[in-house]
Order: sequence, then C-alpha cells, then structure tokens
Amino acid sequence: LSTLSSNEEITINNARQSKAAPHIDLSGTWKPVVTETFKKQYDAYLDNCGENFMFRKVVVNGIGYQKETIRQLNDGVNLEIIATNPAGNWNRTLVTSEEENPVNATIVDPDGDEVKVEAWWEESGCRHKSILRGKPRVEGGVFETVRYLEGEDVLVCESCFTPAPSSSSKKFKYGQVMWKFRRC
Repeated sequence: LSTLSSNEEITINNARQSKAAPHIDLSGTWKPVVTETFKKQYDAYLDNCGENFMFRKVVVNGIGYQKETIRQLNDGVNLEIIATNPAGNWNRTLVTSEEENPVNATIVDPDGDEVKVEAWWEESGCRHKSILRGKPRVEGGVFETVRYLEGEDVLVCESCFTPAPSSSSKKFKYGQVMWKFRRC
C-alpha cells in the first residue's frame, strides 16, 4: 500500500535494486478485472505464445475464476505468489537481486517445466520486474513481467513475450497484455 501523504514527493531512480520502496507493498489477494477487451488482448497474447485455440478458449473464458495471493517479504526481496484457478495452483517465490550480483532462481512453471527467473525492483523500488527464461515449449522465448500498484486497491501486471531470434517456429510472435487486479 502507498502510505505517502499528498505533499510528499518521490524522486524516481531507475537503477535496479533488491528492495521495494518503504511505502510499496504488493501483498494481498487479487482478482483480475475481466472485460471483453481484456479477453481479446489475452487471447492474442496466448496465441503469440504459441498456445492452441482450444487451450486459449478454456483459459480466457475461465480467467474470472483466477485469483493471486501475494506476500511481499524481507523488504520485497522475496515475492511469494500463489495463482489459483480451476486448473490448479501455481506457487512461486521470486527472489530479487542487485545488478552486480544477479540471482537466477529455478522455479517450476504451471506446465511442470523448470525455468529460470531473475527479478528486481525498478523506479526507486516502486515496480517489481521479473524475467522468465528457459521454457522448452517456447524454444528460448522470454517472458517479462512488471507489477506495480495503481492506487491502493489496483495491481497492474504488464506481461510481454519475446520469441527467441533463433527459434525456427513461425508460431511465436511478440505479445503483450496488461492485467489489472482488484484487491479482494
């Protein structure tokens, strides 16, 4: 939650850091804001990630049943995220690090693949960024996510997928989607 009063100012520093700003806490339980526009954007994003039609229809139409529970620990060094939906749960902990000593943590993604995730805070500790690499199914493509608060009760999650230049498949294309979640 943002605890700044209206007369306090924040100087933005884009340097990578391992801790969140003192007034930033992404902790909470969040439900996605689902609109027809968002569903179309999410479907296009999944298509660019190489997902088939049937998979996309099930996921996009069930997105309203999803929720994310986030616990921000150790001044934001650890961000525990539990995504819950009818297909199951995806539990992961993103560990932030400084640029001089990056940490590439191994996590298991929802498909059961072991992947590497690097995470840090930007904009003076106001935005949490993570990069997921090594997913075999996307042939070296990279997933980038930025999470930040918009007010006290809206969590924004900007996700983009960049296919690997070396990928021989034409099914992978650059894709992006912006999620908005409301605090439950």
